[in-house]
Amino acid sequence: MTHTQQQNEHLWQLMFEKVAGVISTKDLHYLEAQLREDESMQEAFHAIQISFGHEDLERLKEDEDWIDILSVIKTRPRTTHQHRFGKYTVAAVLAGLLVSSAGLYFLTNRKTTPPLAAVTAGESPQAVVLQLADSKTVLLSDKTTNIRLGDVQLHNAADQLTFSSPDNFSVYGGQHTLIVPVAKSYRVTLSDGTAVWLNADTRLQFPFSFNGSSREITLLSGEAFIEVAPDAGQPFIVHTPNSTVQVLGTAFNINAYNPKQVRLSLVSGSVKMNTHGAAVVVKPGMEAVYTPPEGLYTQSFDEKTVLSWKAGKHFFDKASLSDICLILYRHMGIKAVIDSSLRRHDIHFNGMVDKHKPIQEFMDDVKNMTGVDYYFDAQGILHFR
Repeated sequence: MTHTQQQNEHLWQLMFEKVAGVISTKDLHYLEAQLREDESMQEAFHAIQISFGHEDLERLKEDEDWIDILSVIKTRPRTTHQHRFGKYTVAAVLAGLLVSSAGLYFLTNRKTTPPLAAVTAGESPQAVVLQLADSKTVLLSDKTTNIRLGDVQLHNAADQLTFSSPDNFSVYGGQHTLIVPVAKSYRVTLSDGTAVWLNADTRLQFPFSFNGSSREITLLSGEAFIEVAPDAGQPFIVHTPNSTVQVLGTAFNINAYNPKQVRLSLVSGSVKMNTHGAAVVVKPGMEAVYTPPEGLYTQSFDEKTVLSWKAGKHFFDKASLSDICLILYRHMGIKAVIDSSLRRHDIHFNGMVDKHKPIQEFMDDVKNMTGVDYYFDAQGILHFR
């Protein structure tokens, strides 16, 4: 069965993680099963092992730049594939590995000019990642940086990316993907002046320049607040996995964390949302929601609640403990689990968590309102008990 590019990159990434010693037990079992079934994949993996031997990897274990790159590899979202690797040459696999991890280039070029993905020692391992259309990777750290990509100039400062590019530039065309990890938020200003705020665990795809009859971006997953720069001659279009939103000049929030659902909340202006053969025009103060089996419908929304994430807050409305666990990880990077000894599973919580305040304050609110106790284990994992 033919693989998609995403499926190929997943398998290449797993091979590299096994060589680097950072693969999870689940992924290791999956990879070993693929290796047993496919001789061409075995050949490719053997070539990787020979090219990057034990001594090279041992030497890099203490390197701070390498540790930062590994942290990005380990936090990349996973996809599950049930396809065979196919008959790919060793050269193709090595090229794909370079595309997938950014660390392969770093291994073979440690003594030369750092690649785009090279990071400086001491920066946050949870860096925002810009994956270019040609699959090169730029890590956008918490530090102010200026990066030249051919005739495109990137400026990263204060959790915000801006860039400048000529109308007809010769390189770095196509759609680029901005990846915001958990517990982070980020802003990008597009070439037309449109401002996009990205919530944690979000992926946005966009070009460096809008040269066609429309301005089109794609929210692959996550949540974004968008202030569209008006241009009647070039409509602005936002694609999600389940919808297409057409606007001229407006401000709205769009939530696509759930791959089966999309929620568009309009602050100002006017938008038209199309999804699965249905369409609706949304007015300010209303939101369009698509979710099966209800389909597409509109309702009013509370702007304070919906947009609270921009200020680092999240409001819970009749949230279950499972909902709280999900939000704490996405919003603050805190892993939380429900102990098996906890017998009550019908608990619902109303309240707010602020990422700028100690987590204990929020947990004490949960305990006082629900009666459910909590503790942190030696690994820092939060347990409801």
